[in-house]
Amino acid sequence: MLSILVILSLIIFFVTLAFKLGPAYLGFWTIKSVMDNVAEQSTPITGGAREIANQIGKRLDINNVDQVNAKDFKIQRIGESRYEVTLDYEQRQHVFFNIDTVLTFAYQVEVKGQ
Repeated sequence: MLSILVILSLIIFFVTLAFKLGPAYLGFWTIKSVMDNVAEQSTPITGGAREIANQIGKRLDINNVDQVNAKDFKIQRIGESRYEVTLDYEQRQHVFFNIDTVLTFAYQVEVKGQ
């Protein structure tokens, strides 16, 4: 009986973690897909870093992402017509009682510009 109770409490613990931390990871995967979509555009972006930030911001609004905004992205010119878009952020999540987690996320893509 004791072993069943221990196994049941472990299952409840991991399910609670999945429910608490899952939305943060889903949000990051959405942000990652937004960055990939901007990087994989068939036409180069005309307007430099400002236009790249605008396109990312619009896509974040469409996908209802509120973890980050367009100002959190670092956009650096790395060549004649290439830009490096980097996002590095952390998110704190309350789990239960006085236990919190800190999730760190980072992703980087190259974007064609003119």
